[in-house]
Amino acid sequence: MAKKLANNVAIIGCGPGAISHMTLRALKCIQEADVIVGSRRLLNLFPEVRAEKLVLGRNYRPLLTKIGRLRARKKVVVLVSGDPGFFSYARLVVTRLGKENCDVIPGISSIQLAFASIKLHWCDARFVSLHGRKTELDNLVEVVKTHDKVAVLNDTSISPKLVCHALKKGGVKGKKVYLCENLSLDNENIKEYDLTSISKANSNNNMNVMIFVSEGFN
Repeated sequence: MAKKLANNVAIIGCGPGAISHMTLRALKCIQEADVIVGSRRLLNLFPEVRAEKLVLGRNYRPLLTKIGRLRARKKVVVLVSGDPGFFSYARLVVTRLGKENCDVIPGISSIQLAFASIKLHWCDARFVSLHGRKTELDNLVEVVKTHDKVAVLNDTSISPKLVCHALKKGGVKGKKVYLCENLSLDNENIKEYDLTSISKANSNNNMNVMIFVSEGFN
């Protein structure tokens, strides 16, 4: 068991993008922080907070050591997008520092909001993340082939058109595609396509969720 230090690190789920979708507990914790760690986009959500801010990027592994040192004397908050338990930096932080030294404050995941936006339940859905995982495209083809409802998280290197091209090449047919962009933001855009029509969609935004549903399935 890891040694108990003075302050627990608070790992906060910032939801799909808008502050309005964050919990009151999360916002209070951020206001009281001495140090905030997060991507530039997440840090920019809180320009008025006077805590020290550390940008999280490719330095994510060495930054774990710094977080461990800082928390011995300061209140450290780590911001992650969506929910901490769903494909996030939280796993590395908890593994390094120990569960007893971390507090996890959940957030609304973009997947959760995407399903709510199209009024479709998601208890029977499968999930695939392509964030930094382009090699998962082959796996995605098999998952979409064998399941009636699949949600996909994309990143900047994998466009919706590329995803659908891979699926068509892999022999996937008969799927509705919901493209959910900029969820919770003022420029939120949610549209329904099929695997052919989405090739004409004007989309190059990295903040999107794709939901594939078999035709006739609810």
